Amino acid sequence: MKKLTLLLILLITCQLSAQDDTAYVMYATIRLTPKSGHTKQLNDGLKAHNKKYHTEGAQQVNVWSIDSGPRAGSLVWVMGPMTWTDNDTPMSDAHSADWTANVEPHSDMGEWEYWKLAEGMTYAPEGQSAKVMQIRWFEINENKGNNARHLFGTIIKAYKELNYDIGLHVFTNQANAGDGRDWGILWMHNNWASLDKDRAFVEKYNEMYGDDAWDEFWENWLDATNFKGMEFHSLLPELSVAGSN
Repeated sequence: MKKLTLLLILLITCQLSAQDDTAYVMYATIRLTPKSGHTKQLNDGLKAHNKKYHTEGAQQVNVWSIDSGPRAGSLVWVMGPMTWTDNDTPMSDAHSADWTANVEPHSDMGEWEYWKLAEGMTYAPEGQSAKVMQIRWFEINENKGNNARHLFGTIIKAYKELNYDIGLHVFTNQANAGDGRDWGILWMHNNWASLDKDRAFVEKYNEMYGDDAWDEFWENWLDATNFKGMEFHSLLPELSVAGSN
């Protein structure tokens, strides 16, 4: 009986471990820049391709336009949520042929990356359908990862307690090219007008955590991270099939 009990415990433990291995959210992203004079052809090709091959499961796709910074005018093709295991199922020959014929001739491919949602570092307002995203990238200084997680965790907690109408998510770069973009922090807005709304966050943060808490946050945050840039992205619903969530 003891041996049977031990065996059952081991089986349950292994099962839970296997579940935990895939209990995460990750997206594959590709940056596509339209070739000169090919914007319409690229959009038409992506629209048809996505609706034919990227409507279900891990292969669902959204397309976002980069609207600021030196990469403005490019698109970000976002597939998922997915797991590493999903990469073991190859795309069909028809899929590859369609991409080669209708997407590649009209675009230059930039970064191909994988971004994983950091556990516990997310806030999603109920029913949000975001159309605008502000993304900031940060390099995490050596041995400062836990500090950064703890610090930004106070922001996530504040958003939840204040019941904000903005989504906030931290993604970690799983294919870092050495450019320092370790974290991508996403602020999700329902529309551009949301950016004009004064939510008095600093005052409310200090009310929650004490006088000068925000100044202390920034002092510690600058010690743990290096800012690597910011962009605004907007969803292109006509090219997307997965929905903005």
